[in-house]
Amino acid sequence: MLIDDVPYNIVDTPGILDPNRGTIPILNEISKTINKCAHGVKAILIVSEVGRFTDEQKDALNRIRNFLGKDATNNIISVLSRADKDQTEDRSIMQSDWNQSFRSFIQGIGNRWGISPNPEIFPAGEETHKVRLGEIKNLISSIQGVYTTEQHEKCQREQAEARRRKEEDEKRAKREHDEKLKEDARREAERAHQREFNQMRQEYEKQHRQILEKMIESLRREKENERQEREKERQEAREHQERRRQEERERQERERQERRQQELKDGIMFAASEALKMAFYAFI
Repeated sequence: MLIDDVPYNIVDTPGILDPNRGTIPILNEISKTINKCAHGVKAILIVSEVGRFTDEQKDALNRIRNFLGKDATNNIISVLSRADKDQTEDRSIMQSDWNQSFRSFIQGIGNRWGISPNPEIFPAGEETHKVRLGEIKNLISSIQGVYTTEQHEKCQREQAEARRRKEEDEKRAKREHDEKLKEDARREAERAHQREFNQMRQEYEKQHRQILEKMIESLRREKENERQEREKERQEAREHQERRRQEERERQERERQERRQQELKDGIMFAASEALKMAFYAFI
């Protein structure tokens, strides 16, 4: 195709937005296409149907853009196909139908976008057809510089290095995660062991307190029994002393009575003796 008398080769890579193909085959196909372009790539036209742009397609396009690198961002043009008559004639109507995902993508490529007119609505040679294709051609010719295989290879090396670092970071993160899991498991085992030890110690202390309490209670009872026994012995001693004192008092009382009786008897005998003497003397 000639654009401003400059010849361009157009390479078609169908199915870039086909979710059934997967991203890796698409990226490999794009890479092969770029490597075949010895003089570099002037423009990368990504064609998508109006109304079919989903978050999955946005993610796929962002992966493609990241795969090509920041140097290719200025060479990407979004081309919308299968637009209806109003959308094709008035670009503002087309823009009003975009969702936020597509708006973000268009902004990310410098707002370079165009409309591929539907030949069933706008045949070749029709004015709108010419205008819309002319806009796309102008976008192509206005791009400064080309995206070269050297840039692509450099980008691939940088991405390979980034993937290597990412893999190393992921391995390190996994290793640190595994070590953290092991450390957490070790700490949990220590905590479990400590809990078991504390439980055993509490149980031992409880049993020890119970034994001590029993021993103290036993000693208290023994002391109480001893006190009661001593009190009993003292009481018995007091009672014994009291009995002895009572017996002594009774003995002394008996002795006093015996002495009194004896004294009385002796008095009677003395009186009788004196009476006999006096009677005898009177008789004489």
